[in-house]
Amino acid sequence: MPCKPSKARKLLKSGKAIARWSKLGLFYIQLTIEVTSAYNTNQSFVLANDPGSKFDGFALGCKYIQLRMMAVLPSGVHKKMETRRNLRRARRFRNTRRRPCRPRSQGPDWIAPSQLAKVQFRLAIVKEICRLFPVAHFIVEDVKFDHYNKRYGKCFSTVEIGKTAYYAELRSMGILILVDGWQTKLWRNAFGLKKCSSKSKQAPESHANDAVAMLAGLAGCELDNAPFWVYRRPEFARRSLHRQQFQEDGIRPRFGGTCNGGNLRKGDYVQVGVNSFVKDKTGKFVKDENDKAKREVKIFYGWACGLPTKETTEVGVMDANGKRISQFAPSKVRLLARSGNILSQHVM
Repeated sequence: MPCKPSKARKLLKSGKAIARWSKLGLFYIQLTIEVTSAYNTNQSFVLANDPGSKFDGFALGCKYIQLRMMAVLPSGVHKKMETRRNLRRARRFRNTRRRPCRPRSQGPDWIAPSQLAKVQFRLAIVKEICRLFPVAHFIVEDVKFDHYNKRYGKCFSTVEIGKTAYYAELRSMGILILVDGWQTKLWRNAFGLKKCSSKSKQAPESHANDAVAMLAGLAGCELDNAPFWVYRRPEFARRSLHRQQFQEDGIRPRFGGTCNGGNLRKGDYVQVGVNSFVKDKTGKFVKDENDKAKREVKIFYGWACGLPTKETTEVGVMDANGKRISQFAPSKVRLLARSGNILSQHVM
């Protein structure tokens, strides 16, 4: 349960709690004593979700709004599946050129890979939140399409299959409440919450305010300037048999993967300390008492995205947006937490 920072410091100092970090980047304390208070056992949280095709909005609340979140859903899955299919067909043609077509049944529980990646990412965030907070109710804006009046929704059936699986998993974890889009709009206008047209903007106005409106209108949570986080999946090259393009001497090495036998793995949260020269506002180097360029240690935090190989012995580090910061020597990289397969960024 949330508590004041002063109370958390007292619990940590007295040894009644230990510090922990979640996969979502949230700092919390874990009690080492048994809690028997009826006040703690009767509290419950409500989690609201505004699903979308590329971005999702989340909000968590009890009496007040505790968290506002935005999830960047995985994209480009269909292109990766097409590449994998072409490579598989090429291998089969090389081995058996007259191999007949043998289609396999997809089965009743089949979900399109693009939708499966989105559903799994949503559930990863929801389950991680449920590990930290006693969530008992889920509010989700139901996704619908008017097939009677509109004829361009032939691919919406895959979305229906994905949301059915998502709803079934939420019902197994608590009580699921579905609302319509027009209800969310009425609540958003009633509480004066802003809505921007840019879906990719990393701000509460893009998606999180819709989830906040559902909590305020349906659960009665009071509005508060809660922290806003952005989450996304790290996109790494999966382990392949070899590279797709021919290499020198006709030998194609293995490609992809998240580990190379060392201490670090791709996706690990790391800290990097680098010595750099100090510059002033004009870009000139600052000198010390001995008339030498002054140095300082710069600290970078990020996720490992490249591991040492035969070509390079450095470790690549990326930021929360998946962009590489730079490459650093392994001796300057310190492991902070193992990979949770989620990149987190505290925006406000």
